Amino acid sequence: MSRRALLQGGVTGVLAAAGLTAYEIYKARYVNPYSPQLERVDIAVPAGSDGLAGMKIGFITDTHVGPFVETGDLYRALDLIRAESPDLILLGGDYISESPRYAPETASAIGNLLSDAPLGGYGVIGNHDLSVSRARVQEALVTVGIPVLRNQTTVVSFGGAQLAIAGIDETLLGDPQPVETIAQAPTGVPVLALWHEPEFAEQAAAAGAFAQLSGHTHGGQIRLPGIGPVGLPVHGKRHVIGLGMADGMPIYTSRGVGVYRPPARFNCPPEVTLVTLVAPTT
Repeated sequence: MSRRALLQGGVTGVLAAAGLTAYEIYKARYVNPYSPQLERVDIAVPAGSDGLAGMKIGFITDTHVGPFVETGDLYRALDLIRAESPDLILLGGDYISESPRYAPETASAIGNLLSDAPLGGYGVIGNHDLSVSRARVQEALVTVGIPVLRNQTTVVSFGGAQLAIAGIDETLLGDPQPVETIAQAPTGVPVLALWHEPEFAEQAAAAGAFAQLSGHTHGGQIRLPGIGPVGLPVHGKRHVIGLGMADGMPIYTSRGVGVYRPPARFNCPPEVTLVTLVAPTT
């Protein structure tokens, strides 16, 4: 079933046709999108980077504050990460939906979380951020002290070792340059790619990243038994959900915090993610 068919048929009609009860349909629209979960994932660092083992990264993406997601919903999700005392926060883009007026309050909420992290945090831009304004979302983030990486790499230190964060511009409305961005990392420093869309993770792998964090897909939002996701966005049809591999490189695609049209979730709860770097496997 295509996303177009889902929209034309309406959320209720599609879920009813799939055999869901009235209560399940109600939950899909009014309960599930606002019940975030904390997911935990371990990613091994490359050999020789053992000092990074134990580093905790809070990964937050696709908050989509707007008509269907309020800042109160965002705070509830952010509190799940705050309770884990992460060392670093990484942000995967699509902070707001439909209007730039949501940008200041969203940036303020996320900025409060970053201030608690010893290493601060960094973000990339998503397609929804650029569709509402080419500049205002990024400006709101920078104003509260959140650096935005657009084809830029930065280095953080932990445990006597260094980690490079390569923030690659988004693929639909931006100008992604994965090879050039990852090449900015100092020689010998492992590179973690941060890229809103997961579709082209193999390019990050070929350029030398040891792992990638992405969002964009929302995991499909509505995943029907025996069918899977009923619709996926452009550049979000590969590496759709959870931990996978792209030419030998781990890629984690978060289900995201928010929702977009249709504003429903089924078998696909919203999430924030705690990524723990672990020693390389032998």
